Amino acid sequence: MKTVNDILEQKGREVHTIESKQMVRDAIQQLAELGIGALVVVKDGKPVGLMSERDYTCRVILAGKHSDNTPVEDIMSNNLIVVAPGTNLNDCMVLMTENRLRHLPVMNDNKLVGLVSIGDIVKDIISEQQFVIEQLEQYIYHS
Repeated sequence: MKTVNDILEQKGREVHTIESKQMVRDAIQQLAELGIGALVVVKDGKPVGLMSERDYTCRVILAGKHSDNTPVEDIMSNNLIVVAPGTNLNDCMVLMTENRLRHLPVMNDNKLVGLVSIGDIVKDIISEQQFVIEQLEQYIYHS
C-alpha cells in the first residue's frame, strides 16, 4: 500500500503557509495567486490550523465579516489533524472521511514537511486501480 511519502515524492513537499495574525484578505489573495484551496496557518513557526476557501465562505461571507479586518485565526479550522509521511493512503482516506477533511498536513519530527489533499489521494488510488485493470486485461488476453 502506498504512503503519504509516495505522494509527496511525486507532487513535491512545498507547503504554503500564512501567519495566524494576518488578515483573511491576505490569505484569499495567496490562495488565488497560487491556485490552491487551503493554507496551513502557523503561529510562532508551528502549524495551528488550516484556512480554506470553505472557511472563508462559511465564516466570513455568510457571517457578515470583512476580510480586510478579520484575522485568519478567527476563521481557521483549528482541530488540526496531521499525518506522518509513513501513513498509508487508506488510513488517510478514513481520517478525511470521518472528519470531513480535504487536506492533511504532514508532520515529521514536529516539522511540517508536506500537505496532501483528498484530490492527491484519489488521483493516486485511481492510478493504482487503472494499473491493476491493465495488468488483469493483459493476463486475460494473453492466457
